[in-house]
Amino acid sequence: MRRIRAATAVVAVVGVVVLAGCGASGNDSTSGDAAPAPAAKQGSGSGESANNAKPLAPTEGKSEAAGGGGNEQPTVTRAIIKSGSLAVEGDDVSGMRQKAVAAIGSLEGQVASEDTGSDSDGKITRSNLVLKVPTKSFETAIQRLSDLGKRTQIHQESTDVTEQVVDVASRIESQRASLDRMRALMAKANTIGEIVSVESELTRREADLESLLAKQKNLALQTDLATLTLTLTEKGKPPAITEPKEDKGFVAGLKSGWNAFTAAFTSIATAVGALLPFLVLLAIILVPLWRFRSKLRRQPATLPPPAANSGQ
Repeated sequence: MRRIRAATAVVAVVGVVVLAGCGASGNDSTSGDAAPAPAAKQGSGSGESANNAKPLAPTEGKSEAAGGGGNEQPTVTRAIIKSGSLAVEGDDVSGMRQKAVAAIGSLEGQVASEDTGSDSDGKITRSNLVLKVPTKSFETAIQRLSDLGKRTQIHQESTDVTEQVVDVASRIESQRASLDRMRALMAKANTIGEIVSVESELTRREADLESLLAKQKNLALQTDLATLTLTLTEKGKPPAITEPKEDKGFVAGLKSGWNAFTAAFTSIATAVGALLPFLVLLAIILVPLWRFRSKLRRQPATLPPPAANSGQ
């Protein structure tokens, strides 16, 4: 009986040990299988965000870190006015002129003004062209025109008017808002005096707005189109200088007489101007004396009393 109880106890102890070992191995295997799950889930999440969500640009990340709020400053386009002059000489000025006009036309430019001269035989010896070319093609235009012949002179100048452009745009926006307020006041005006006052102010502000719009348009034209002055001359010859012609005959006599008259009139006017202060001083002194003398002459002489009659 004791042996049976001892055997039963041994079996029970062995069973407890076996069950404990199985539980431990189950826990280990569970923890080992569960550990990679978060990593896999994280990897799946990152892959999903990479495929579906837009990644943050490096500049945006720097902007948030530096600014603290991710507020980016608006980009401002620089407004530049470009101008320049170019002198080129060659054997055929007429041919160079035609090529220059064609080159500017290919760049969507135009000839603003032209001054072309020729010799006694009708051959073009010089040509001055004022060209308007898009600012973005300014350097290209200079290069193409320099290839027409021998470049003897070049000058370029750039002026930054960004501040003026921004200021005019801001003032236009403010002026338009002011006009809206004045129109609202016009709708609420009841008396004739109020209507006249608001209309006067409204007209003045509309004129100011038109002036600002014109200034904005002028700045836009100057920044969009650069000005380039091109001088074409014949090779080996300086630009011809036109000497003034001397007048002869009646015209020459008329000019000489007119010049003499103006010179004489100028001399007389100068002399009168120099004497005028002294004349004024003499008038101040002499006029009262003359009036006093005239008054004395007008007074009648005092007659003596009649003598007594001796016969009486």
